Amino acid sequence: MTSKIMKSINEIKLTSEAELEALLVQNPEQVEKGFTILTHQRKTFGFKTLDILGIDSEGILTLIELKNSVDEGQLRQSILYYDWLLQQGIDWVSDAYKTQLGGKKIAEKMPQIFLISPEFDDEMFIEVKYIRQDIKIRLFKFITLEIEEHKYVKLIEEPIPSIKALETKPWTLKDNIEYISDNDAKSIFESFIKRIKEIEKNIEEKPSNYFISYWIKGRKFCDLYPRKNSFAVGFKVNTEKKWESLNNISSKEQANEAFEMIYKSYELMKK
Repeated sequence: MTSKIMKSINEIKLTSEAELEALLVQNPEQVEKGFTILTHQRKTFGFKTLDILGIDSEGILTLIELKNSVDEGQLRQSILYYDWLLQQGIDWVSDAYKTQLGGKKIAEKMPQIFLISPEFDDEMFIEVKYIRQDIKIRLFKFITLEIEEHKYVKLIEEPIPSIKALETKPWTLKDNIEYISDNDAKSIFESFIKRIKEIEKNIEEKPSNYFISYWIKGRKFCDLYPRKNSFAVGFKVNTEKKWESLNNISSKEQANEAFEMIYKSYELMKK
């Protein structure tokens, strides 16, 4: 008779985030089946480094932020890296990591964020559920198992509670336009929107409450903010600087100046 050898399985604690990262990099399938790691400990801005950047089985760009203990700043930190990633763009990532991609294509979709930690506090679930719906965030608790002196990470996805239904529906484009009570400013605002849409047919328009954002190839290049007697615009014309804005726009001359800035932002993000 042959006897079956029982494997020794123990749950253990890791000593550091670096050890957790090393285990996931060594075996990306522990993150998710078909997951591909493009880079880890990638320097972004101000010498800060994101933990892991990869793509899932559908080719969606995925930013992973790891913690070896509860950290209330984990989401905020990941959003900063997410902003850096959007500034670089999908084309840049595809070119920079074509060897790691090995012929795989990055999907033309908004990147997603995976937060991995042994536990999450209650505030984290509240914060995550109010993130924009087109930015997918998933929470994973992890445990570490030692099997025959080899360490393995097991991820357990945590469900994110849904937002309680509101009495009012999210604003449409028309709602944003109608919020401006001054007829002249409203007319200039409508013409401004039309000019943005005429830049090219692939521009995405995403209205929300009190603002409208415009995107090209998954990258935002401007925001419009209706006011009672005017409107404001947000844009970025330099990768080294933060988003800039022009406020209290209520004349055609001001609108023309703002449109020049937005067009520069569009060209920057498209590149």
